[in-house]
Amino acid sequence: MKAHKVVGLTLGALLVASGCGGGASNGQTEIRFIWWGNDDRAKVTNEAVRLFESRNANIKVSTSFQNFQNYFEKLSTEIAGGNAPDVIQMDYRYLNEYAGRNVLLDLTPYVGKEIRTADWDQGFIGSGKLKGKQVAMPLAQNSTTIVYDPKLFGAAGVKPPEIGWTWADYKEVAAKIQASTGGKVAGSTDFGGTEDVFETWLRQRGKALYTDEGKLGYAKDDLKAFWQLSKDFRDAGATTPAELVTTLNAGAEQTPMGKRLSASEHSYDSLYGGYNTVRPDELKLGPYPSDSKETLGSYRKPSQLISASARTRHKDAAVKLIDFLLNDPDAGKILGANRGLPANLKIREAVAQNLSGANKVIFEYQKSVDAKLGDAPAAPPKGDGTIYKLMQRKHEEVVFGKKTIDQALDEFWRDAEEALK
Repeated sequence: MKAHKVVGLTLGALLVASGCGGGASNGQTEIRFIWWGNDDRAKVTNEAVRLFESRNANIKVSTSFQNFQNYFEKLSTEIAGGNAPDVIQMDYRYLNEYAGRNVLLDLTPYVGKEIRTADWDQGFIGSGKLKGKQVAMPLAQNSTTIVYDPKLFGAAGVKPPEIGWTWADYKEVAAKIQASTGGKVAGSTDFGGTEDVFETWLRQRGKALYTDEGKLGYAKDDLKAFWQLSKDFRDAGATTPAELVTTLNAGAEQTPMGKRLSASEHSYDSLYGGYNTVRPDELKLGPYPSDSKETLGSYRKPSQLISASARTRHKDAAVKLIDFLLNDPDAGKILGANRGLPANLKIREAVAQNLSGANKVIFEYQKSVDAKLGDAPAAPPKGDGTIYKLMQRKHEEVVFGKKTIDQALDEFWRDAEEALK
């Protein structure tokens, strides 16, 4: 699943951040672009960047990437040290965290001009807007998914994930798979500490993570029921053991699914390429279970966004790179569906004609669930990054038997409300 994070960004540290970028030795403008991902994403991203450089001989782009687990820690350190990247891959859940501290450049003057948007779903553009300012542009669209091993499902004689299956169905299926392997492979990866899964589960019940005012949008009993659901899977012999719960927010190669220790795992479709790299052509994508016939709970989410640093000394070069990655047809062909479906609808259509491998799997999955996808909610409030990590930590304490669900819940609620102040 999109790996997640907690980053302590202090206002004072951010305000002392100096300008970024610089001049290359040969007189070129040099900018720096960072993102999270794996080697598969690095390959196509660097290829697109090299194409950009070939068309803009006066601009040199240095690039680097981290896995999601470490990305925001490194980013916050660089910003605090006055060495912010010029172009920053941004996460939806961190948008308020960074924009609220004036770390991100207001792109509003460029939207529709230097950053072309005529071929976009205009509503999707708004997912990068906060308080009237366009602080990021969505790079691509993705949605939640169940990554699963069809061979293990077939060997256990159970149906693969399909729209209409319930959480009870999932538990039964996962338990049968786990039993069929003699417990060597779990039927599902433990999902109880992952806010992304909790959000989808909440949306199936007509609720949300946050209110319009930035407060918790659910009651204690909701999280208690979700953690109890996770415990029910453990009690049924349908999920991964405690020692694997800390590997969830890592790259695909480190997750139980990547290590062939689980038959199904909650994730985002845009991460399928990473799974396919470590397990080529072995896995498929299916929809989430839901107890609601009307609501799948998944939505059209910006898989990642792209921003420029408010302190960059090379705004025009940074904006030119952003527009290129979003709107150049050749860049679109290179990037494919690695980050999800391209935000530019013409590029999305063109890319779809020639997809193969992992990109084709992602596109076909999105097409299969599109009619069930909702619109993205407003970006989470500042403090969500802390809450995301807090949920994981408290769930781990439950799984390892250090706390009861009620004890962990009380501590979570206290600390989550504090994080939103």
